[in-house]
Amino acid sequence: MERKRISVLLKSRLISYGKVLALFVALTSFTGCAQKALTQNMTVPTGSQQYASQYQASVSVDKVVTKSGFQAIAIDKQGFQEAVVASLINAGLYTENGKYKLNVELVKIEQPLMGLDMTVTMTVEYTLKDSENNNVVFQKSITEPYTATFSDAAIGVTRFRMATEGSVKANIASLLKEFQSAPEIAVEGENYY
Repeated sequence: MERKRISVLLKSRLISYGKVLALFVALTSFTGCAQKALTQNMTVPTGSQQYASQYQASVSVDKVVTKSGFQAIAIDKQGFQEAVVASLINAGLYTENGKYKLNVELVKIEQPLMGLDMTVTMTVEYTLKDSENNNVVFQKSITEPYTATFSDAAIGVTRFRMATEGSVKANIASLLKEFQSAPEIAVEGENYY
């Protein structure tokens, strides 16, 4: 009788521990710990797009600003800048000391706390200035979402990272589309920095 009671007690505790372990695994797979976004996954690859000749090999990156605060997937300044520069290189637009200087500011990032499909939305302010006179020749705030689904990755933290990297990549791709035709001068003579 005592043996049966001990057996039942052990089974119930094992079941309780099993439930706790299963809950822990489920929660960590949907949320996870902070990770760093990977530069190569945020870079826009070489494409067949044609860009306005005035921007060919004439854009350099002057300043990249990222906001601090809670981000489940960290986007650091260096990685973000490397993704922008690599994307400009792939497009044939980058040069070390260009006619134009590009300032990039990560204004806002919206990341979900958990979910099966995770959508990250990022807003980035791009300002292109003439290097000679510091006039703003192009300024635009671009907001791009990206959704990573459960079929992309079963592990939540991986989906989270993929959605964040995808949002950065989509944002940079939208900027490059702006350079496919010569943008009109958005703001003349105003100094924003």
